[in-house]
Amino acid sequence: MERHSLNGSWQCRPADGGQQFPATVPGDVYSDLLAAGTIQDPYEADNELDVQWVAERDWCYRRTVEVDETLLSEARQTLVCHGLDTVATVRVNDTTVGRTDNMHRRYEFPVGDALEPGPNEVEIRFQSPVEYSSQRAADHPYDVPVMRYPQDVPDRNHIRKAACHYGWDWGPCLPTMGIWRDVELVGHSGPRITYTKSRQDHHDDGVDLTVDVGLDVPAETEATLTANVAGTTESVTVGLDGGREEHTLELTVADPDLWWPNGYGDQPLYDLTVTVESDHDTDRTTDRVGFREIELCREEDDAGESFAFAVNGVPVFAKGANWIPMEALHGRVDETEYTDLLDSAASANMNMIRVWGGGHYERDAFYERCDELGLLVWQDFMFACSLYPADEAFRETVAAEARYQVRRLANHPSLALWCGNNENEEGLHNWWADEDHIDSLEADYEAIFLETLDEIVAEEDPSRPYWSASPSSGREYDDPYMTERGDIHYWDVWHSGASFDAYEETEPRFVSEFGYQSFPSPELLASVLPADELNPTAPLMEHHQRSPGGNGRILSRMTDNFRTPFSFETFTYLSQIQQSMAMQTAIEHWRRQRPHTMGALYWQLNDLWPCASWSSIEYGGDWKASQYVARRIFAPLLVSTTVTDDGVEVWLTSDRPEAVTGTLTVEVWTLDGERIHAASHDTTVSALDSTTPLTVDVDAVAPDVDPSNCLVRADFDGPVESYPSVAFREPYKRLDLRVPDIEVRVDGRRVTLETDVPALWVTLDAPLSEPFSDNYFHLVPGESRTITVESDADRSEIADALAALDVTHLRETY
Repeated sequence: MERHSLNGSWQCRPADGGQQFPATVPGDVYSDLLAAGTIQDPYEADNELDVQWVAERDWCYRRTVEVDETLLSEARQTLVCHGLDTVATVRVNDTTVGRTDNMHRRYEFPVGDALEPGPNEVEIRFQSPVEYSSQRAADHPYDVPVMRYPQDVPDRNHIRKAACHYGWDWGPCLPTMGIWRDVELVGHSGPRITYTKSRQDHHDDGVDLTVDVGLDVPAETEATLTANVAGTTESVTVGLDGGREEHTLELTVADPDLWWPNGYGDQPLYDLTVTVESDHDTDRTTDRVGFREIELCREEDDAGESFAFAVNGVPVFAKGANWIPMEALHGRVDETEYTDLLDSAASANMNMIRVWGGGHYERDAFYERCDELGLLVWQDFMFACSLYPADEAFRETVAAEARYQVRRLANHPSLALWCGNNENEEGLHNWWADEDHIDSLEADYEAIFLETLDEIVAEEDPSRPYWSASPSSGREYDDPYMTERGDIHYWDVWHSGASFDAYEETEPRFVSEFGYQSFPSPELLASVLPADELNPTAPLMEHHQRSPGGNGRILSRMTDNFRTPFSFETFTYLSQIQQSMAMQTAIEHWRRQRPHTMGALYWQLNDLWPCASWSSIEYGGDWKASQYVARRIFAPLLVSTTVTDDGVEVWLTSDRPEAVTGTLTVEVWTLDGERIHAASHDTTVSALDSTTPLTVDVDAVAPDVDPSNCLVRADFDGPVESYPSVAFREPYKRLDLRVPDIEVRVDGRRVTLETDVPALWVTLDAPLSEPFSDNYFHLVPGESRTITVESDADRSEIADALAALDVTHLRETY
């Protein structure tokens, strides 16, 4: 078997003629034009507006491939394109070998008749996605509605391409084209493995593993299939007819170590090696698998119907965030960023990532890292915020896409659920319910999401649940927003301007989207905006805000919570604290509701360009305040407080499958540094439970202290990771804060802080590429807080960075 990668250097030019320039594969035309100096960086200023012409033209990619007699002597030669974005004609030596219309598929084209010994020219011509989708929309017999955004192009629902390429409310409008994943030339005379997928049946004696093997067979032959995993081997000899075939191997693995989500146990992975051997060839592939059972539990109860994931029989409260593509441009993706971002998620105590349906199915490196870290993956199919046509050609490419992706990802233990779409059901029943041709639109919806995708998942991956939409109450209900069942997207606080307290009035079963915006660091914004635009209402700053009225909404809410900032640095700092307050209010409340509520996935983990958005990690990988807060409020044992008419309730919420015993300490402090109440209690929290062991009557223990001059602090000392909780009875802007004298001691990678009076939202900033162990926290007198630098850098680098350490706090903002 011969394999030749065609990655690397290509040439690109406009399809209608013009200057040729170097191109890189995998990549995209914007990145290649930028490298050639033809366009300015579309992330900077408003350059995006100046490069809209790129997506309106057709582009040709070409390269010469040297082909030897060895490759040509094989029985079959195939050009394997793992990702073409999107509408393309593929030619070899002026012979058309194939066409594509879907960036989410792998295409394989037979090229034996077109190849010659020596140099061969491969040309891939990409049609403008804007023109293609516009023409398809015009040819369709009725309008198919789609959500629109401030900077976008229409008709993204008529093309199988990442919807966010056409513009979104957090990203630029850059409809890419190009060879965005690997391309290779394969020659073989014997059977070639095209996929393996496995399913598990757990029982007392071990795990029965069924392995389906897809083969590309050039001619009728006999072959031996072998699978090996965890010291167990099974072989079978099969007769092959030729063409595309699937064959099955069954193994029983005795007592393997189980794979668990992050925080519930370890993530042992086993190599599953599959070999096909014939007289002509041997082909082998190895995937890593983890042994676990997963179930989406939907059981009728007094409140409606539960919606909870159970892994190996243990109910898991899903803690995590939504994931969007890492970059707007394929050419800028560095796969090491998957490790950085997903490590950040796991270290913040997350156990689930939702791959949102308006982007693309992620690269293998993403799912492999999720397997290693124990991050369950809620996987949307790539449909979002639109309705879609269901003509025969569209359904055929959707079916091919789904079948390929399900087969590609089925071995990953992290994959927890297949979801049909993002908010399309919401659109069908609410946003566009009064559209003309609604009967046809409903039939289209059912054809794709209740038939095609459902049937393919049931056929290809029956061990995993399929959920037809997010949000949804289940296919038997026309209302996708029933808090008593299914999952919801809760956006009243951001889009409708409700107060943060509105989160606490909602009792859903599972929340798969909710969020509040903040600004990234001034340093990041300064890398794409001139100094005189670093203002929340400056034109270019507003260009980097895609949620209509978003900057004004942040400013307006800020006046409710804080005293008015008078520098841009202070404004961005307060915006991040404000975002953290919103997320903390929501997540703590919903975690306290367990087992009624069993999931909180906030919008969103990451950004794909520098902007104001809902992300907790800014573009480039630096943590915002809310990512640090996520680590605390997603801790295995959550200490939380909430102010009621009776006082300050203290809650303990545990994700541990065993009871946890420790000491709960509650203190009341004045803001000038006097501790006026302290009490400790031996406390036990039952397994997987949430309880309120006590309520502090502040008026009784501190009758002469004004609410603007005190705080309540609760801390749990036990064997499980947890963090203190601090409650205030007045907004921050009304607190009578003193200026703290914070003592800072640096010892290697450790920074220790102490204060004379309460210091709020204490923040460490240093030129480091890795986060601190904690940040954006409250500090009280008598407490010695030691923070470590989570970096592999050597001691001298850490010392240089900490020499420039800056420590700030809330009182410094006015």
